[in-house]
Amino acid sequence: MNKKSKKISCIDIGSNAIKYRQYRLLPNNQLELDTFKRISLRLGSDAFSHGKMTSKTFEDFVAVLKKLKKHAKKKNADLIGIFATSAMRTFSNKERIIKNIKKELNLEIEILSGKEEASLLKFFNFKEFKASKCLLVDVGGGSTEIYLFDKNEEKLQSFNLGAVRILKGLDKDKNWQELSNFLLEINSDQIQNIIGIGGNAKQIIQAAGVLKNSLTLEELKEIRSRIGKLSLEEKISDYNFPSDRADIIEHAANIFEFILMRFKNAEFFASNWNISDGYISKKNIENYQATSLEVS
Repeated sequence: MNKKSKKISCIDIGSNAIKYRQYRLLPNNQLELDTFKRISLRLGSDAFSHGKMTSKTFEDFVAVLKKLKKHAKKKNADLIGIFATSAMRTFSNKERIIKNIKKELNLEIEILSGKEEASLLKFFNFKEFKASKCLLVDVGGGSTEIYLFDKNEEKLQSFNLGAVRILKGLDKDKNWQELSNFLLEINSDQIQNIIGIGGNAKQIIQAAGVLKNSLTLEELKEIRSRIGKLSLEEKISDYNFPSDRADIIEHAANIFEFILMRFKNAEFFASNWNISDGYISKKNIENYQATSLEVS
């Protein structure tokens, strides 16, 4: 591969971690994931417990962004966007955060609304799946996004239900009810595949230890129950979960299970594709389509 090919990158500021993805432009008008970095910084702890980013967290936040900006420059990768999701949406001091980051690092942060975050799922490459038979579900630390496409209409929504929120005991009955109401609007016989987007879904499939790439509702229930009985140390040692994933993975599985309860005959899959790919695609950089080759 030509090492001098153009590189572009983006930063995803999530509720549980900050992720950097660097892509290489290929001759076939595609983008290949060249570098992936995941840095643990749980902004959701501040956001969902205190409603604002603390001074200490801001110091850590600046250090992470400074490091990633330096990496992009070193690798000659154009940093074409920095987007933030649920935690940043929640911060009461988000305007000041954005202003200070611009002042200190000359970086622009784009805060996506829940609808905008969910709309990134439109760029998913269904490949071997039939789009109208699939429900895309992205369970993050602070929110859950869902997208359904069929020939008649598109359905997409964002819900304030996420693994970090549940860990903190801050999920609300009304949010679960909103999710339930949304799912009831979908013909249960239509959906054959629930496709999990992001690292939580991938880790759940891997933890199941099965030789296939999907789980039934009963299998998902079993792995969630098994993980839930383990201590944090056992989750890390037995399943090799990162420490900042080990304490939330059961809660992410709980959301996926709740959704599969509505579509009991559907299979649960995990995709390597992620919303950074959608973000890059939306930017339409030189009309290329982004496709990740690694797990988020």
